[in-house]
Amino acid sequence: MPSLTIKDIPPPLMELLRASAARDRRSLNREAIHLLEQALGSGVGPASQLQQERDAQLAVWDGLASQWVGDDGEIDAIYQARTDGREVSL
Repeated sequence: MPSLTIKDIPPPLMELLRASAARDRRSLNREAIHLLEQALGSGVGPASQLQQERDAQLAVWDGLASQWVGDDGEIDAIYQARTDGREVSL
């Protein structure tokens, strides 16, 4: 796979890249590729494929969420039995 070295990145820009990578839980390399794909509109790289898969999964969940059939007692019991999970930002 081809490589690219970027030299003389201004410190403020590097900090923005680091913050963006941390927020999206990506490495600096993956974040740079993701941002380049977005800027150039390639839509063919791994980052865009993951985004498409995530969007498709969210659409399925949204569709299922409105189809719950049951009485309010069952739903309340499910919510009360849940444990706190980790926070996820979508």
